[in-house]
Amino acid sequence: MSLVVVDAGILIAAVYPETFTSQAKTLLKHLRKSQTALHAPTLLRYELIAVARKAVFQARITAEEGRIARDQLLSYPVTLYMDDALLKRGYELAEEFNRPTAYDAQYLALAERLGCEFWTTDERMFNAVNAKFANIRWLGTQPKQ
Repeated sequence: MSLVVVDAGILIAAVYPETFTSQAKTLLKHLRKSQTALHAPTLLRYELIAVARKAVFQARITAEEGRIARDQLLSYPVTLYMDDALLKRGYELAEEFNRPTAYDAQYLALAERLGCEFWTTDERMFNAVNAKFANIRWLGTQPKQ
């Protein structure tokens, strides 16, 4: 079985209508069909919950829709990782690529550890690291289906 690291934006785009919804759904369908296992740092779960709650707070969706989205987001089968070595490597990568925070660099660190692709919706991060991090993929390069 192959594996891939996905950031929260990929799953969020598949659940909430936004710019990359079509591409996210197509990517996740392709990964499921090819039996590619999803992996992420544990912070993914916190990001998913934060987005669901924020959408309700901003009255973009109802409280019930927020709970449904929350449950849908949490239902994706993702293997999660959290350890000091990953956190430290994420910090080092954030430093190396001059990123303002180390959150997204945790995904890079995990993809580096697992030797696999990392899919993101974050174009700025993609642009900052893709010259040196060959395994990063930006969802915006995928055609709409």
